[in-house]
Amino acid sequence: MTSPWMARLGPVADPRVRVVCLPQAGGGTATFRPLSGELPRDIDLYALRLPGRETRRREAPIRRMDDLVDTLLLELDRYKDLPLALFGYCSGAYLMIELARAMVRTGRPAPVRLFACGACGPATADRGRGVHAMPDAEFKDYLRQFNVTPPAILGDPALFGMFETAIRADFEVFETAPFAPGPPLDVPITAIAGRDDGSVLFEEVLEWREHTSRAFTLRVLPGGHDFFTANLRALGAAMASDLKCDLKEG
Repeated sequence: MTSPWMARLGPVADPRVRVVCLPQAGGGTATFRPLSGELPRDIDLYALRLPGRETRRREAPIRRMDDLVDTLLLELDRYKDLPLALFGYCSGAYLMIELARAMVRTGRPAPVRLFACGACGPATADRGRGVHAMPDAEFKDYLRQFNVTPPAILGDPALFGMFETAIRADFEVFETAPFAPGPPLDVPITAIAGRDDGSVLFEEVLEWREHTSRAFTLRVLPGGHDFFTANLRALGAAMASDLKCDLKEG
């Protein structure tokens, strides 16, 4: 299967489950490529490639949650040959849960698990900061303070100019989409947090347990908001363990 929306990140042998990763603001497939080396060969790892970045940099980014979810529902219909898990990193976690709710609402097979990584629960996420509309200096300060964008990109005006539109668009997606209360999903959720991540409070991470009627797992890894890249081996092992349980239950 080939699609501009999805990138397969590693070779697999006899895959049993597919994980689709939804990136942080402005992120792309490169964020998740190193993770493929830390997962068993029966996990088929994909990453979402949104318009406005990487090979789709010249395309206009999507700025509304409903438009993005509707498009991704149709895209995921192409990937029904394996059980599907969703992995949302940072702001990608809010797209993840809206996509999962839409899958259930439209009668599609539910994901076997949701992984919310480096994100507070969707009902406590601060959508009122207006990050997407901040003046340039304030916008860069915010990205720097919360480690949203690598320093090498922030420090290079030309390089940052290549990413800025996509980053602002991704913030606009979730800042303009208030989270609507609804019944918990019949889908296990794993919340993954950095022990020293000052941008996400512990009780805000625990809010993810309110959105599942199945098992809730909390995994705390060493590090701050950059724990994702600093602890790939531990992260891969945790994901593999949870997915193994899901496949046994299925």
